[in-house]
Amino acid sequence: MYYLSEKFLAIIFVTCVLSYLYSIVIIFIFRSIGGFDKSLNKLQTAHAHSTPRFGGLAILLGIISVELLFGGYFRIWFLWAILPIFLAGLLEDFYIETRPLIRLLVGSFSSIIAIYLSKMWISNVDFPLFDLFLENTFFGMAFTIFACVGMINAINLIDGIHGLAAAKTVLISIGIFLVASKVGEQGIAAMGMLVAAASLGLFFAGYPFGKIFMGDAGAYTLGFIIAWQMIILLTRNPELSAWSLLAIVFWPVMDTLFSIFRRISSGNSTNKPDLLHYHQLVMRFIEIISRKKISRSVSNPLATALIVPLSFFPIILGIKFCFSEKIGILIISSSSFLYIFSYYSILFILKKQKLRTKITSIFIGFYTKIQIKISK
Repeated sequence: MYYLSEKFLAIIFVTCVLSYLYSIVIIFIFRSIGGFDKSLNKLQTAHAHSTPRFGGLAILLGIISVELLFGGYFRIWFLWAILPIFLAGLLEDFYIETRPLIRLLVGSFSSIIAIYLSKMWISNVDFPLFDLFLENTFFGMAFTIFACVGMINAINLIDGIHGLAAAKTVLISIGIFLVASKVGEQGIAAMGMLVAAASLGLFFAGYPFGKIFMGDAGAYTLGFIIAWQMIILLTRNPELSAWSLLAIVFWPVMDTLFSIFRRISSGNSTNKPDLLHYHQLVMRFIEIISRKKISRSVSNPLATALIVPLSFFPIILGIKFCFSEKIGILIISSSSFLYIFSYYSILFILKKQKLRTKITSIFIGFYTKIQIKISK
């Protein structure tokens, strides 16, 4: 398999390095021209200093550079389909804000281009009653557009703290690589590793200090790429379990669906941002439990370090049981339970003063011992 050859491993390394270097150049230019950051005033902002939001541009430049140097990993139709949603995200990164409906339409347009050029759409999701509808070409195409737009927004929603979206993209893309390798999809496998390498380059440049963010262009583009890799795998390999593939992208999808549920149940608009995403809750939990001994500059990357390992299990299990529909359903069900249970457990601790005080006491004692050891 060519994607395991020394040449391809070298290409992966080059992709990671190029993405990292492009990120560093963007950071340097942003600081040299005194770039401004309007997002500092937004409700969901978790950083305190002006930061460039063009990490997605660094990722795409890294991938395009490798395509120009070595070629043959990304199909031309794929790049054409990406263009509209990338440009829409780039406008947002330059603070030229567009309405949610416009972004939805642009994402749908990119999906329509991909359907037209690839001649592929979802016709089976291992859900018998729903699959009857998907057998109809119109409903199959409509659901494909819906799923793609959903993934675009899902990656964007988890891009709220330092390195989280980039780290999740690395893990998801490696998962896609491994599943694609199992079914002989060498092209998808190679694309998965290129995306993982480029995202890793951005992660190294931005974590833990948050020197550069993925931005909307990056989140939209990576969400689109991930969605279409999944769609192609499922369309060309019906033996794969749609549920197991869903397990690979469980975290961003679950975070999106749970956010919609939260907002609807509380009577708020689904488009209105809040501070109750899982990563925001963990970050504030760290600050409250430490009685502000841990500042935002530390709690932000620390939240990423705590959350990222949680996504290992559904991804690993999804890869291992990628052909099993029953186990795939079990993975999604158990992962959903653990996500919701842990989320409300954190809220419960924060609301119960006595319990919070006990945990704070334990945490501060542990934190003090670490500080003493470090100072010696």
